[in-house]
Amino acid sequence: MIAHSAFAADPMFSDLINTPEGGKALNALISHQSLPRWIKTGGVESPAKTVVLKGNSYQVYTVCKPHNCGNQQFAVLYSAKLKQMSGLYLQNNEKSHRETLQWLNISDELSIDGKTVLYAALSGSLDNHPDAFNYGDEKVAVK
Repeated sequence: MIAHSAFAADPMFSDLINTPEGGKALNALISHQSLPRWIKTGGVESPAKTVVLKGNSYQVYTVCKPHNCGNQQFAVLYSAKLKQMSGLYLQNNEKSHRETLQWLNISDELSIDGKTVLYAALSGSLDNHPDAFNYGDEKVAVK
């Protein structure tokens, strides 16, 4: 019998941050930010998606606050090859009808496309239109 790793088949945010590289990247990303504790300790996760930006493959991970997914969400764009992580923390205030976006480590190279993919991951657009968010030389079906 062959055992298959859940991380290899369906990677989740917790899988990423429990690796030495992923944990280090997340700590660097959020260490000087004012973010809620649940981001590090765990939330409601969805399987990662793969996108291509500028010819490089990235995993897009999403997680939201337990019992409050509609109002607090977090997404990261991670390339193990490039050792690069960017993120987006989204807060939705239902009373004021305002959405607050906190961008984390968005490089000049990923400025427009990276932000587009991160927001699409939190809004559901990446799930609904996966092939629309590959911006690079390679053609890769989003997983």
